[in-house]
Amino acid sequence: MSEKKKNDQQTARQIVLVFADETERLRRDIYRSDIEKLQLFTQMLRTNNLLKKVKVTHK
Repeated sequence: MSEKKKNDQQTARQIVLVFADETERLRRDIYRSDIEKLQLFTQMLRTNNLLKKVKVTHK
């Protein structure tokens, strides 16, 4: 098998695992209390706001 095919298969497996993890996290979060959901949402907004301000510099 060529090296490119192996890399493509490995990447595909990683994508499936990430998608499965995300789905499981969402299923857990459905049953959280309203306060916990609000806290998660505000944390997400704060993180997003922080990342908007970031400037990436390369050497």
